[in-house]
Amino acid sequence: MLLGKTNAGFLYVFDSPTRLLVVDDDPIMREIAVGHLDHPGGEVVTAGDGEEALAILRRDARFDIVLCDLEMPRMNGFGLLAEMRRDPRMRNLPVVVITSRDDMFAIDRAYEVGATSFAAKPVNWRLLGYQLRYVLRAARMEATTREARARAEEADRLKESLLALLQHETRTPLNAIIGYSELLQAALDPDSDPRAYLDGVIAAARGLNDTLQRVFTFAQMSAGTVAVVPEHLLAADLVEDGVHRRRRAAEAVGVALQADADPALAVEVDPHLLAKALDELVANALAHAPRGGRVRLTAHAEGDDVVLGVADDGPGLDPETLARCTQPFLQAENALVRRAGGLGLGLPTARRIAELSGGRLVLDSAPGRGLAARIVLPVARLDAAGLPREAAE
Repeated sequence: MLLGKTNAGFLYVFDSPTRLLVVDDDPIMREIAVGHLDHPGGEVVTAGDGEEALAILRRDARFDIVLCDLEMPRMNGFGLLAEMRRDPRMRNLPVVVITSRDDMFAIDRAYEVGATSFAAKPVNWRLLGYQLRYVLRAARMEATTREARARAEEADRLKESLLALLQHETRTPLNAIIGYSELLQAALDPDSDPRAYLDGVIAAARGLNDTLQRVFTFAQMSAGTVAVVPEHLLAADLVEDGVHRRRRAAEAVGVALQADADPALAVEVDPHLLAKALDELVANALAHAPRGGRVRLTAHAEGDDVVLGVADDGPGLDPETLARCTQPFLQAENALVRRAGGLGLGLPTARRIAELSGGRLVLDSAPGRGLAARIVLPVARLDAAGLPREAAE
């Protein structure tokens, strides 16, 4: 706060040099306002009515605050406010209106057309000065918030454009690598060394393509741009399909996949998204289950909910490490020394899909007890014929 004194003997009320427009048809009021509100480095500009003020603002809208009487000839304060709020340059410029103390109708109308605050006549200039400082501070904080929001929205648009571009530009060359390698592979002797090399090329390209698609899918889900198309499904079918898709991968690492599902439970979910969530959870379990261990897929009822579970008998995690694993791109082990590969998107992806499906992901683990992941979903009621109850009715 500036500590010098104005000609009227009051402390300066603005924290920094401020451009202020005073609009009043009374020339004496304008002079008094200048005397009370003038301060070093700042500027107080005056106008005799709304039309003159609007012309000033249209020539130069770089004012910090406007102090405006409501009752004026030609264009009153209501008309000035309405015109200002129609102009993008003045839409957020704070305006404090002056009116009679008991004129509640005028105050209500002023707020309706865009007033920021009001002061009552007769004006207490000391109080008005502090009120202007408060309004100005609030307006500057709002401007900072709007600017930050605009930057965030622009960053989101840039991110979405970049992801779409990367998705297109990486898919095309990867598909070419895989396609041409398969053509060369078909033309070579099955037992030749070059064919074995091509096997490695194709496997690497497919692995990279899968990794990129997982990143793009997670980004789209986080941005809310993934379409969710729910269907009535039996929970047991989701579990059995999950076991079938991952059985070969489980055999490759020496882990047994087991399924245990209540055949009567139904859910209303997007089958493709839920299949992906289960795949992510099973892949995470297979990566940490010991050779000779097992991974269990289950579906059972808990009250009015259906719980789809994936549990392993791996080493388990302490609470702090488990919380870190639910964050995107973070894993239980340091990236330079960890034994299991991956991006750290398995659990975050499953959690996001559970939320998009109207449910939640619950994790339970402790050192030496493995990890149990549970997708909790609302149950979908079926009639005696196995049809969705809403459809039967």
